[in-house]
Amino acid sequence: MIIFFLQANRINKRPVTSITKRKNVLLLGSGFVSRPLVDYLARQKDLNLIIASNSRAEAATLTKNHKEIDIVDLDVQNKENLSKVIQGSDVVVSLIPANLHHIVAETCIKHKKNMVTASYISPEMKELDNKAKQAEIIVLNEIGVDPGIDHLSAMKIIDEVKAEGGEVTSFISWCGGLPAPESSDVPLIPLKYKFSWSPRGVLTAALNDAQFWMNGKQQKILGGELLKSHFPNVPIDSKFEFEGLANRDSLSYINTYGLAPLETKDAMLRGTLRYKGFSDLMYSFLKLGLLRTDPQDFFDYLLFGPSSKTNPTMESRISKIEEILNLPAESRNMLDIVVNALKGLSLLQDQHQATTNLIQPPKTGSLSPLDTFCILLQEKLKYNPGEKDLLVLYHEFEIKLKNGNKTTKTSTLITDGIFGSNENYTAMAKTVGLPVAIATEMIARGEIRDKGVLAPTLPQIYNPILEKLDSEGIKIKESTIEKGMREKLKWHGSGIWK
Repeated sequence: MIIFFLQANRINKRPVTSITKRKNVLLLGSGFVSRPLVDYLARQKDLNLIIASNSRAEAATLTKNHKEIDIVDLDVQNKENLSKVIQGSDVVVSLIPANLHHIVAETCIKHKKNMVTASYISPEMKELDNKAKQAEIIVLNEIGVDPGIDHLSAMKIIDEVKAEGGEVTSFISWCGGLPAPESSDVPLIPLKYKFSWSPRGVLTAALNDAQFWMNGKQQKILGGELLKSHFPNVPIDSKFEFEGLANRDSLSYINTYGLAPLETKDAMLRGTLRYKGFSDLMYSFLKLGLLRTDPQDFFDYLLFGPSSKTNPTMESRISKIEEILNLPAESRNMLDIVVNALKGLSLLQDQHQATTNLIQPPKTGSLSPLDTFCILLQEKLKYNPGEKDLLVLYHEFEIKLKNGNKTTKTSTLITDGIFGSNENYTAMAKTVGLPVAIATEMIARGEIRDKGVLAPTLPQIYNPILEKLDSEGIKIKESTIEKGMREKLKWHGSGIWK
Protein backbone atom coordinates (compact mmCIF):
# COMPACT_ATOMS: atom_id res chain seq x y z
CA MET A 1 0.00 0.00 0.00
CA ILE A 2 2.78 2.42 0.91
CA ILE A 3 4.53 1.79 -2.39
CA PHE A 4 1.30 2.45 -4.24
CA PHE A 5 0.81 5.86 -2.59
CA LEU A 6 4.40 6.75 -3.46
CA GLN A 7 3.51 5.94 -7.05
CA ALA A 8 0.41 8.13 -6.85
CA ASN A 9 2.45 11.04 -5.47
CA ARG A 10 4.99 10.60 -8.24
CA ILE A 11 2.29 10.77 -10.90
CA ASN A 12 0.82 13.91 -9.33
CA LYS A 13 4.15 15.72 -9.63
CA ARG A 14 3.91 15.62 -13.42
CA PRO A 15 2.57 18.66 -15.28
CA VAL A 16 -1.21 18.83 -15.62
CA THR A 17 -1.02 18.37 -19.38
CA SER A 18 0.81 15.08 -18.83
CA ILE A 19 -1.86 13.81 -16.43
CA THR A 20 -4.69 14.49 -18.84
CA LYS A 21 -2.97 12.75 -21.74
CA ARG A 22 -1.17 9.79 -20.22
CA LYS A 23 -3.07 6.59 -19.46
CA ASN A 24 -1.98 4.32 -16.62
CA VAL A 25 -1.35 0.70 -17.60
CA LEU A 26 -0.97 -1.77 -14.73
CA LEU A 27 0.95 -4.97 -15.51
CA LEU A 28 0.28 -7.82 -13.10
CA GLY A 29 3.15 -10.29 -13.31
CA SER A 30 6.81 -10.05 -14.31
CA GLY A 31 7.55 -13.47 -15.74
CA PHE A 32 8.97 -15.00 -18.89
CA VAL A 33 6.89 -13.24 -21.57
CA SER A 34 6.77 -9.80 -19.95
CA ARG A 35 9.90 -8.15 -21.37
CA PRO A 36 8.67 -7.57 -24.97
CA LEU A 37 5.46 -6.12 -23.54
CA VAL A 38 7.30 -3.80 -21.15
CA ASP A 39 9.72 -2.61 -23.84
CA TYR A 40 6.88 -1.94 -26.30
CA LEU A 41 4.66 -0.04 -23.88
CA ALA A 42 7.62 1.96 -22.57
CA ARG A 43 8.04 3.38 -26.10
CA GLN A 44 4.49 4.76 -26.07
CA LYS A 45 4.80 8.31 -24.72
CA ASP A 46 1.09 8.59 -23.95
CA LEU A 47 1.17 5.57 -21.62
CA ASN A 48 2.47 5.26 -18.07
CA LEU A 49 3.37 1.69 -17.09
CA ILE A 50 3.34 0.31 -13.54
CA ILE A 51 4.48 -3.25 -12.77
CA ALA A 52 2.87 -5.07 -9.83
CA SER A 53 4.64 -8.30 -8.93
CA ASN A 54 5.33 -10.64 -6.04
CA SER A 55 8.97 -10.74 -7.20
CA ARG A 56 10.66 -7.34 -7.03
CA ALA A 57 13.91 -8.81 -8.36
CA GLU A 58 12.12 -10.17 -11.43
CA ALA A 59 10.34 -6.88 -12.02
CA ALA A 60 13.60 -4.95 -11.60
CA THR A 61 15.19 -6.84 -14.51
CA LEU A 62 12.32 -5.63 -16.71
CA THR A 63 12.81 -1.99 -15.75
CA LYS A 64 16.59 -1.70 -15.81
CA ASN A 65 16.41 0.17 -19.14
CA HIS A 66 13.21 2.00 -18.20
CA LYS A 67 13.80 3.97 -15.02
CA GLU A 68 10.49 5.80 -15.46
CA ILE A 69 8.53 2.59 -14.78
CA ASP A 70 7.48 2.05 -11.17
CA ILE A 71 7.28 -1.28 -9.36
CA VAL A 72 4.57 -2.18 -6.86
CA ASP A 73 4.93 -5.14 -4.49
CA LEU A 74 1.71 -7.11 -4.73
CA ASP A 75 0.18 -10.44 -3.84
CA VAL A 76 -2.78 -10.67 -6.22
CA GLN A 77 -4.71 -12.80 -3.75
CA ASN A 78 -4.69 -9.89 -1.29
CA LYS A 79 -7.94 -8.41 -2.61
CA GLU A 80 -7.65 -5.15 -0.67
CA ASN A 81 -4.26 -4.28 -2.14
CA LEU A 82 -5.28 -5.55 -5.57
CA SER A 83 -8.29 -3.25 -5.50
CA LYS A 84 -6.12 -0.24 -4.64
CA VAL A 85 -3.66 -0.69 -7.50
CA ILE A 86 -6.39 -1.42 -10.05
CA GLN A 87 -8.38 1.62 -8.95
CA GLY A 88 -5.55 3.90 -10.08
CA SER A 89 -5.23 2.31 -13.53
CA ASP A 90 -6.91 2.67 -16.91
CA VAL A 91 -6.00 -0.75 -18.36
CA VAL A 92 -4.94 -3.84 -16.41
CA VAL A 93 -2.77 -6.50 -18.08
CA SER A 94 -2.88 -9.84 -16.29
CA LEU A 95 0.09 -12.12 -17.00
CA ILE A 96 -0.29 -14.07 -13.77
CA PRO A 97 -1.39 -17.75 -13.63
CA ALA A 98 -4.65 -18.26 -15.51
CA ASN A 99 -6.53 -19.57 -12.46
CA LEU A 100 -6.23 -16.09 -10.88
CA HIS A 101 -7.57 -14.07 -13.83
CA HIS A 102 -11.17 -14.15 -12.64
CA ILE A 103 -10.15 -12.48 -9.35
CA VAL A 104 -8.56 -9.66 -11.33
CA ALA A 105 -11.53 -9.46 -13.71
CA GLU A 106 -14.03 -9.12 -10.86
CA THR A 107 -11.98 -6.26 -9.41
CA CYS A 108 -11.69 -4.58 -12.82
CA ILE A 109 -15.48 -4.79 -13.22
CA LYS A 110 -15.94 -3.28 -9.75
CA HIS A 111 -13.77 -0.28 -10.66
CA LYS A 112 -14.79 -0.15 -14.35
CA LYS A 113 -11.26 -0.75 -15.64
CA ASN A 114 -10.43 -2.52 -18.91
CA MET A 115 -8.44 -5.76 -18.77
CA VAL A 116 -6.24 -7.84 -21.11
CA THR A 117 -5.01 -11.44 -20.76
CA ALA A 118 -3.28 -13.95 -23.03
CA SER A 119 -5.15 -16.93 -21.57
CA TYR A 120 -8.14 -18.93 -22.79
CA ILE A 121 -11.56 -17.68 -21.72
CA SER A 122 -12.37 -19.91 -18.75
CA PRO A 123 -15.95 -20.77 -17.73
CA GLU A 124 -15.55 -18.43 -14.73
CA MET A 125 -14.43 -15.62 -17.02
CA LYS A 126 -17.24 -16.25 -19.50
CA GLU A 127 -19.79 -15.86 -16.70
CA LEU A 128 -18.56 -12.28 -16.19
CA ASP A 129 -19.54 -11.18 -19.72
CA ASN A 130 -22.79 -9.43 -18.77
CA LYS A 131 -21.21 -7.74 -15.75
CA ALA A 132 -18.36 -6.47 -17.94
CA LYS A 133 -20.86 -5.06 -20.43
CA GLN A 134 -22.82 -3.38 -17.64
CA ALA A 135 -19.57 -1.85 -16.39
CA GLU A 136 -18.86 -0.75 -19.99
CA ILE A 137 -15.42 -2.34 -20.05
CA ILE A 138 -13.68 -4.86 -22.28
CA VAL A 139 -12.01 -7.95 -20.85
CA LEU A 140 -9.96 -9.07 -23.84
CA ASN A 141 -8.59 -12.61 -23.56
CA GLU A 142 -6.74 -15.05 -25.83
CA ILE A 143 -4.40 -12.42 -27.29
CA GLY A 144 -1.05 -14.23 -27.00
CA VAL A 145 0.07 -16.60 -29.75
CA ASP A 146 -1.94 -19.78 -29.18
CA PRO A 147 -4.48 -18.58 -28.36
CA GLY A 148 -4.03 -15.19 -29.95
CA ILE A 149 -2.18 -14.74 -33.21
CA ASP A 150 -3.83 -17.99 -34.32
CA HIS A 151 -7.24 -16.27 -34.00
CA LEU A 152 -6.07 -13.09 -35.74
CA SER A 153 -4.58 -14.83 -38.77
CA ALA A 154 -7.42 -17.36 -39.08
CA MET A 155 -10.23 -14.81 -38.89
CA LYS A 156 -8.55 -12.53 -41.43
CA ILE A 157 -8.72 -15.18 -44.16
CA ILE A 158 -12.10 -16.58 -43.09
CA ASP A 159 -13.72 -13.13 -43.21
CA GLU A 160 -12.06 -12.34 -46.55
CA VAL A 161 -13.42 -15.56 -48.05
CA LYS A 162 -16.93 -14.79 -46.79
CA ALA A 163 -16.76 -11.21 -48.11
CA GLU A 164 -15.98 -12.58 -51.58
CA GLY A 165 -18.95 -14.96 -51.45
CA GLY A 166 -16.88 -18.08 -50.80
CA GLU A 167 -16.94 -20.76 -48.09
CA VAL A 168 -14.19 -22.33 -45.99
CA THR A 169 -14.85 -26.08 -46.23
CA SER A 170 -11.83 -27.29 -44.23
CA PHE A 171 -9.73 -25.67 -41.50
CA ILE A 172 -6.56 -27.29 -40.15
CA SER A 173 -4.29 -25.45 -37.72
CA TRP A 174 -0.98 -26.41 -36.10
CA CYS A 175 1.12 -24.52 -33.57
CA GLY A 176 4.20 -25.39 -31.55
CA GLY A 177 6.98 -23.79 -29.55
CA LEU A 178 10.16 -25.84 -29.89
CA PRO A 179 13.95 -25.67 -29.69
CA ALA A 180 15.29 -24.31 -32.98
CA PRO A 181 16.66 -27.20 -35.08
CA GLU A 182 20.05 -25.51 -35.46
CA SER A 183 20.63 -25.88 -31.72
CA SER A 184 23.34 -28.53 -31.76
CA ASP A 185 21.90 -30.80 -29.08
CA VAL A 186 18.27 -31.01 -30.28
CA PRO A 187 18.64 -34.47 -31.90
CA LEU A 188 20.26 -35.77 -28.70
CA ILE A 189 18.03 -34.40 -25.97
CA PRO A 190 15.17 -36.53 -24.62
CA LEU A 191 11.84 -35.64 -26.27
CA LYS A 192 13.70 -33.27 -28.66
CA TYR A 193 12.10 -30.59 -26.53
CA LYS A 194 13.05 -27.96 -23.96
CA PHE A 195 11.05 -26.06 -21.38
CA SER A 196 11.04 -22.31 -20.87
CA TRP A 197 8.60 -22.54 -17.95
CA SER A 198 6.92 -25.25 -15.89
CA PRO A 199 6.63 -28.52 -17.85
CA ARG A 200 3.36 -29.36 -16.13
CA GLY A 201 1.16 -27.95 -18.90
CA VAL A 202 3.00 -29.94 -21.57
CA LEU A 203 2.84 -33.15 -19.55
CA THR A 204 -0.81 -32.89 -18.52
CA ALA A 205 -1.80 -32.07 -22.12
CA ALA A 206 -0.91 -35.67 -22.85
CA LEU A 207 -3.71 -36.73 -20.49
CA ASN A 208 -6.48 -34.67 -22.13
CA ASP A 209 -9.25 -36.07 -24.29
CA ALA A 210 -9.41 -34.65 -27.82
CA GLN A 211 -12.03 -34.41 -30.51
CA PHE A 212 -11.88 -33.06 -34.03
CA TRP A 213 -13.60 -33.38 -37.42
CA MET A 214 -11.79 -35.10 -40.26
CA ASN A 215 -13.02 -36.15 -43.69
CA GLY A 216 -16.60 -35.40 -42.71
CA LYS A 217 -16.58 -37.46 -39.49
CA GLN A 218 -16.22 -36.71 -35.79
CA GLN A 219 -13.10 -38.25 -34.27
CA LYS A 220 -12.60 -38.76 -30.52
CA ILE A 221 -9.41 -39.75 -28.71
CA LEU A 222 -9.35 -40.51 -25.00
CA GLY A 223 -6.60 -38.85 -22.99
CA GLY A 224 -4.76 -42.07 -22.24
CA GLU A 225 -4.65 -42.85 -25.97
CA LEU A 226 -3.70 -39.39 -27.26
CA LEU A 227 0.07 -39.94 -27.43
CA LYS A 228 -0.09 -43.26 -29.24
CA SER A 229 -2.75 -41.82 -31.57
CA HIS A 230 -0.60 -38.92 -32.69
CA PHE A 231 -0.25 -37.68 -36.26
CA PRO A 232 3.14 -39.19 -37.26
CA ASN A 233 3.74 -36.79 -40.15
CA VAL A 234 2.70 -33.14 -40.38
CA PRO A 235 4.19 -31.79 -43.64
CA ILE A 236 4.41 -28.04 -43.05
CA ASP A 237 7.94 -27.27 -44.22
CA SER A 238 10.64 -29.54 -45.62
CA LYS A 239 13.15 -28.08 -43.12
CA PHE A 240 11.28 -29.64 -40.19
CA GLU A 241 10.25 -33.18 -39.29
CA PHE A 242 7.05 -32.61 -37.35
CA GLU A 243 4.48 -34.86 -35.77
CA GLY A 244 1.32 -33.60 -34.15
CA LEU A 245 -1.16 -34.10 -31.33
CA ALA A 246 -4.84 -33.20 -31.52
CA ASN A 247 -5.49 -30.24 -29.23
CA ARG A 248 -8.49 -30.81 -26.95
CA ASP A 249 -11.85 -29.77 -28.45
CA SER A 250 -11.42 -28.53 -32.02
CA LEU A 251 -15.17 -28.70 -32.64
CA SER A 252 -15.94 -25.66 -30.48
CA TYR A 253 -14.02 -23.48 -32.93
CA ILE A 254 -16.60 -24.07 -35.62
CA ASN A 255 -18.67 -21.41 -33.80
CA THR A 256 -15.75 -19.28 -32.64
CA TYR A 257 -14.67 -18.84 -36.27
CA GLY A 258 -18.19 -18.61 -37.70
CA LEU A 259 -17.86 -21.77 -39.81
CA ALA A 260 -21.04 -23.60 -38.77
CA PRO A 261 -22.63 -25.95 -39.60
CA LEU A 262 -19.96 -28.52 -38.83
CA GLU A 263 -21.61 -31.23 -40.93
CA THR A 264 -20.81 -29.31 -44.13
CA LYS A 265 -17.06 -29.26 -43.41
CA ASP A 266 -14.38 -31.71 -44.48
CA ALA A 267 -12.12 -30.94 -41.51
CA MET A 268 -11.93 -28.91 -38.31
CA LEU A 269 -8.67 -29.62 -36.51
CA ARG A 270 -6.39 -27.70 -34.16
CA GLY A 271 -3.20 -29.47 -33.15
CA THR A 272 0.14 -29.11 -31.37
CA LEU A 273 3.45 -29.57 -33.19
CA ARG A 274 6.35 -31.62 -31.85
CA TYR A 275 9.48 -33.06 -33.44
CA LYS A 276 9.17 -36.69 -34.51
CA GLY A 277 9.78 -39.09 -31.64
CA PHE A 278 8.22 -36.93 -28.92
CA SER A 279 4.92 -38.78 -28.63
CA ASP A 280 6.31 -42.31 -28.48
CA LEU A 281 8.83 -41.38 -25.78
CA MET A 282 6.23 -39.46 -23.79
CA TYR A 283 3.87 -42.43 -24.05
CA SER A 284 6.67 -44.60 -22.63
CA PHE A 285 6.94 -42.19 -19.70
CA LEU A 286 3.17 -42.43 -19.27
CA LYS A 287 3.33 -46.24 -19.17
CA LEU A 288 6.19 -46.12 -16.67
CA GLY A 289 4.06 -44.07 -14.30
CA LEU A 290 5.94 -40.79 -14.58
CA LEU A 291 2.74 -38.85 -15.30
CA ARG A 292 0.76 -40.25 -12.37
CA THR A 293 -0.86 -37.58 -10.23
CA ASP A 294 -1.37 -39.62 -7.05
CA PRO A 295 1.29 -39.27 -4.31
CA GLN A 296 4.03 -41.91 -4.63
CA ASP A 297 7.58 -42.46 -3.53
CA PHE A 298 8.80 -41.63 -7.01
CA PHE A 299 12.20 -43.30 -7.10
CA ASP A 300 11.30 -46.42 -5.15
CA TYR A 301 8.13 -46.86 -7.17
CA LEU A 302 10.08 -47.07 -10.42
CA LEU A 303 13.19 -48.77 -9.03
CA PHE A 304 15.30 -46.44 -11.19
CA GLY A 305 17.88 -44.93 -8.91
CA PRO A 306 20.58 -45.91 -6.43
CA SER A 307 18.41 -44.27 -3.77
CA SER A 308 15.98 -47.18 -4.00
CA LYS A 309 15.74 -49.29 -0.85
CA THR A 310 16.22 -52.48 -2.86
CA ASN A 311 19.31 -51.13 -4.64
CA PRO A 312 18.65 -53.14 -7.83
CA THR A 313 21.22 -53.78 -10.54
CA MET A 314 21.11 -51.92 -13.85
CA GLU A 315 20.08 -55.13 -15.61
CA SER A 316 17.16 -55.73 -13.28
CA ARG A 317 15.99 -52.15 -13.65
CA ILE A 318 16.07 -52.33 -17.45
CA SER A 319 14.27 -55.65 -17.27
CA LYS A 320 11.58 -54.01 -15.14
CA ILE A 321 11.21 -51.20 -17.68
CA GLU A 322 10.94 -53.73 -20.50
CA GLU A 323 8.24 -55.61 -18.62
CA ILE A 324 6.18 -52.46 -18.03
CA LEU A 325 6.47 -51.21 -21.62
CA ASN A 326 5.54 -54.60 -23.07
CA LEU A 327 6.84 -53.70 -26.52
CA PRO A 328 6.14 -55.96 -29.51
CA ALA A 329 9.18 -57.74 -30.93
CA GLU A 330 9.37 -55.50 -34.01
CA SER A 331 9.52 -52.38 -31.82
CA ARG A 332 12.27 -53.44 -29.42
CA ASN A 333 14.57 -50.60 -30.51
CA MET A 334 12.17 -48.34 -28.61
CA LEU A 335 13.51 -49.88 -25.39
CA ASP A 336 16.98 -48.53 -26.20
CA ILE A 337 15.51 -45.08 -26.86
CA VAL A 338 13.67 -45.11 -23.52
CA VAL A 339 16.70 -46.36 -21.57
CA ASN A 340 18.97 -43.73 -23.12
CA ALA A 341 16.41 -41.02 -22.36
CA LEU A 342 16.11 -42.12 -18.72
CA LYS A 343 19.90 -42.12 -18.43
CA GLY A 344 20.05 -38.66 -20.00
CA LEU A 345 17.55 -37.43 -17.42
CA SER A 346 19.55 -39.04 -14.57
CA LEU A 347 16.62 -41.34 -13.81
CA LEU A 348 18.60 -44.47 -14.60
CA GLN A 349 22.11 -44.60 -13.20
CA ASP A 350 24.85 -47.12 -12.66
CA GLN A 351 25.62 -47.93 -9.05
CA HIS A 352 29.02 -46.23 -9.24
CA GLN A 353 27.57 -42.93 -10.47
CA ALA A 354 27.42 -40.20 -7.87
CA THR A 355 23.95 -39.71 -6.48
CA THR A 356 24.58 -35.96 -6.63
CA ASN A 357 23.91 -36.22 -10.36
CA LEU A 358 20.37 -37.29 -9.55
CA ILE A 359 18.04 -34.40 -8.85
CA GLN A 360 16.04 -35.41 -5.82
CA PRO A 361 13.14 -33.10 -4.95
CA PRO A 362 12.01 -33.05 -1.32
CA LYS A 363 10.33 -36.33 -0.48
CA THR A 364 7.03 -35.30 1.00
CA GLY A 365 3.87 -37.32 0.92
CA SER A 366 2.17 -34.70 -1.25
CA LEU A 367 4.50 -35.11 -4.23
CA SER A 368 3.25 -37.22 -7.13
CA PRO A 369 5.45 -38.73 -9.85
CA LEU A 370 4.19 -35.95 -12.14
CA ASP A 371 5.26 -33.27 -9.63
CA THR A 372 8.71 -34.76 -9.31
CA PHE A 373 9.10 -35.34 -13.04
CA CYS A 374 8.22 -31.68 -13.67
CA ILE A 375 10.98 -30.53 -11.32
CA LEU A 376 13.43 -32.86 -13.02
CA LEU A 377 12.54 -31.83 -16.58
CA GLN A 378 12.62 -28.14 -15.75
CA GLU A 379 16.22 -28.56 -14.63
CA LYS A 380 17.45 -31.09 -17.19
CA LEU A 381 15.69 -29.74 -20.29
CA LYS A 382 15.90 -26.02 -19.72
CA TYR A 383 17.15 -23.56 -22.31
CA ASN A 384 20.65 -22.26 -21.73
CA PRO A 385 21.79 -18.70 -22.54
CA GLY A 386 22.45 -18.31 -26.26
CA GLU A 387 20.18 -21.18 -27.30
CA LYS A 388 17.47 -20.48 -29.84
CA ASP A 389 13.80 -21.36 -29.73
CA LEU A 390 11.30 -21.62 -32.56
CA LEU A 391 7.62 -20.78 -32.93
CA VAL A 392 5.64 -22.28 -35.82
CA LEU A 393 2.00 -21.42 -36.51
CA TYR A 394 0.31 -22.83 -39.62
CA HIS A 395 -3.27 -22.60 -40.87
CA GLU A 396 -4.61 -24.39 -43.93
CA PHE A 397 -7.96 -23.47 -45.49
CA GLU A 398 -9.76 -25.40 -48.20
CA ILE A 399 -12.06 -22.92 -49.91
CA LYS A 400 -15.03 -23.16 -52.26
CA LEU A 401 -15.13 -19.94 -54.26
CA LYS A 402 -18.27 -18.08 -55.31
CA ASN A 403 -17.93 -19.45 -58.86
CA GLY A 404 -17.74 -23.04 -57.56
CA ASN A 405 -14.00 -23.48 -58.06
CA LYS A 406 -11.87 -24.78 -55.19
CA THR A 407 -8.58 -23.50 -53.84
CA THR A 408 -6.36 -23.96 -50.79
CA LYS A 409 -4.75 -21.12 -48.85
CA THR A 410 -2.20 -21.19 -46.06
CA SER A 411 -1.16 -18.74 -43.37
CA THR A 412 2.27 -19.36 -41.84
CA LEU A 413 4.31 -17.78 -39.07
CA ILE A 414 7.81 -19.12 -38.42
CA THR A 415 10.01 -17.10 -36.10
CA ASP A 416 12.90 -17.78 -33.76
CA GLY A 417 14.49 -16.11 -30.77
CA ILE A 418 17.38 -16.34 -28.34
CA PHE A 419 17.50 -17.08 -24.62
CA GLY A 420 19.54 -14.90 -22.30
CA SER A 421 20.03 -12.07 -24.78
CA ASN A 422 19.65 -8.39 -23.90
CA GLU A 423 19.18 -7.47 -27.56
CA ASN A 424 16.73 -10.19 -28.59
CA TYR A 425 13.65 -11.95 -27.24
CA THR A 426 12.76 -15.59 -27.30
CA ALA A 427 10.26 -16.59 -30.00
CA MET A 428 7.67 -17.50 -27.37
CA ALA A 429 8.09 -14.28 -25.39
CA LYS A 430 7.72 -11.97 -28.37
CA THR A 431 4.77 -13.83 -29.92
CA VAL A 432 2.90 -13.75 -26.60
CA GLY A 433 4.07 -10.41 -25.20
CA LEU A 434 3.80 -8.23 -28.31
CA PRO A 435 0.15 -8.93 -29.23
CA VAL A 436 -0.83 -8.37 -25.59
CA ALA A 437 1.07 -5.06 -25.62
CA ILE A 438 -0.50 -3.89 -28.88
CA ALA A 439 -4.01 -4.76 -27.72
CA THR A 440 -3.35 -2.90 -24.46
CA GLU A 441 -2.13 0.16 -26.34
CA MET A 442 -5.25 0.16 -28.55
CA ILE A 443 -7.62 -0.17 -25.59
CA ALA A 444 -5.85 2.60 -23.67
CA ARG A 445 -6.22 4.91 -26.68
CA GLY A 446 -9.89 4.09 -27.14
CA GLU A 447 -9.29 2.32 -30.45
CA ILE A 448 -11.20 -0.79 -29.31
CA ARG A 449 -14.68 0.18 -28.20
CA ASP A 450 -16.27 -3.28 -27.91
CA LYS A 451 -17.42 -4.30 -24.43
CA GLY A 452 -17.69 -7.56 -22.53
CA VAL A 453 -15.54 -10.69 -22.24
CA LEU A 454 -14.11 -11.18 -25.72
CA ALA A 455 -11.55 -13.02 -27.83
CA PRO A 456 -9.85 -11.11 -30.70
CA THR A 457 -12.04 -12.45 -33.52
CA LEU A 458 -13.53 -9.13 -34.68
CA PRO A 459 -11.99 -7.31 -37.68
CA GLN A 460 -11.74 -4.01 -35.81
CA ILE A 461 -9.50 -5.85 -33.33
CA TYR A 462 -7.51 -8.32 -35.44
CA ASN A 463 -6.69 -6.17 -38.49
CA PRO A 464 -4.80 -3.35 -36.69
CA ILE A 465 -3.05 -5.82 -34.38
CA LEU A 466 -1.83 -7.86 -37.36
CA GLU A 467 -0.56 -4.69 -39.05
CA LYS A 468 1.36 -3.61 -35.95
CA LEU A 469 2.76 -7.12 -35.40
CA ASP A 470 4.09 -7.02 -38.96
CA SER A 471 5.85 -3.72 -38.26
CA GLU A 472 7.38 -5.32 -35.14
CA GLY A 473 8.82 -8.20 -37.19
CA ILE A 474 6.10 -10.79 -36.52
CA LYS A 475 5.35 -11.47 -40.18
CA ILE A 476 2.67 -13.88 -41.35
CA LYS A 477 2.99 -15.27 -44.87
CA GLU A 478 -0.16 -16.09 -46.83
CA SER A 479 0.05 -18.41 -49.85
CA THR A 480 -2.13 -20.33 -52.28
CA ILE A 481 -1.14 -23.97 -52.83
CA GLU A 482 -2.35 -26.69 -55.18
CA LYS A 483 -3.22 -29.31 -52.58
CA GLY A 484 -3.34 -29.32 -48.81
CA MET A 485 -2.36 -31.90 -46.22
CA ARG A 486 -5.83 -33.08 -45.18
CA GLU A 487 -5.89 -36.31 -47.19
CA LYS A 488 -2.36 -37.18 -46.03
CA LEU A 489 -3.06 -36.80 -42.32
CA LYS A 490 -3.35 -39.99 -40.26
CA TRP A 491 -3.67 -40.25 -36.49
CA HIS A 492 -2.70 -43.87 -35.93
CA GLY A 493 0.64 -43.05 -34.32
CA SER A 494 3.90 -44.65 -35.36
CA GLY A 495 2.64 -48.22 -35.04
CA ILE A 496 5.03 -49.03 -32.18
CA TRP A 497 2.25 -49.47 -29.65
CA LYS A 498 -0.44 -52.08 -30.10
